[in-house]
Amino acid sequence: KDPTTMMLRRVALFLATCAVASAFSATVPAGTHALAKHSSSCSVSPSSRMGLRRPRAAGVGLSMQFGGLFGGKKTVSAEEAGLIPAIFPEGTEVGTSEVLCKYPVWVKSAMAMGDIFSFGDTPTKGAGEIKPGDTITPVQAQSKPTLGWSGDSGAYYTVVMTNPDAPSAKDPSQREWVHWVRGNIPGDNLPCDGEDGGDDIKDYVGAGPLDGMGLQRYFIMIFKQKAGKIDFEGKDRAPFTDSERPGFKTAEFAEKYELGTPIGFTYFKAEYDNYVPELYARLKGELKD
Repeated sequence: KDPTTMMLRRVALFLATCAVASAFSATVPAGTHALAKHSSSCSVSPSSRMGLRRPRAAGVGLSMQFGGLFGGKKTVSAEEAGLIPAIFPEGTEVGTSEVLCKYPVWVKSAMAMGDIFSFGDTPTKGAGEIKPGDTITPVQAQSKPTLGWSGDSGAYYTVVMTNPDAPSAKDPSQREWVHWVRGNIPGDNLPCDGEDGGDDIKDYVGAGPLDGMGLQRYFIMIFKQKAGKIDFEGKDRAPFTDSERPGFKTAEFAEKYELGTPIGFTYFKAEYDNYVPELYARLKGELKD
């Protein structure tokens, strides 16, 4: 076909996609992070946060504590999920506190690597709130989630997110691949959403299972810091790169900083999609926003 005709068709498709994107943006509720970048959180508007921060009233369910940000609940034991023995050994007592998790409702779609006409910035449906064991896609997990749990006033918490199935559930030779560590989160300033006063010890990296490796589990664990606020060592910190990620041991990290065992956890499953090559290109610095 004539190259000029093909170019005009692609430009027309691009303009049509932009129009759809504008329409989607207009329907996204205020406070929803529509086109989240890889390092951003599932943000909440300042006015909404004032409602989320109010003290928890006696007898009020956890989902109601955060002003309707989260919905219902589903509980799974650490043994049923496989957190024991994949991350902690048999006999470990893991808390059963409810952990609510919500990814952005809208995310940017995956980019076709090497294609200058890629529509990677157009919105696509995100995961929204997830329940333990839900399956989502890497493109839906590209930005850090908002987390909620029942926190104590004056206490501090640490979030650890790891994958014990890297590079595959059948051969987890990189167990655990750590995706996120956020510490010193004030218990009276929840939800955990990037504006909670906490500190990213290891920057968030979304799910990135390799092609052909099947479904993998991503555990998000909440620890109550027994010694109050922690001065995390520089060697335990990691920016948005894939170095210092494989071979992480949550149990050893928890022992080092006297975190004990998780007070609660949630998890999801994901397998390869076309966002994964983009994720690794960003981790290597080959692709920037």
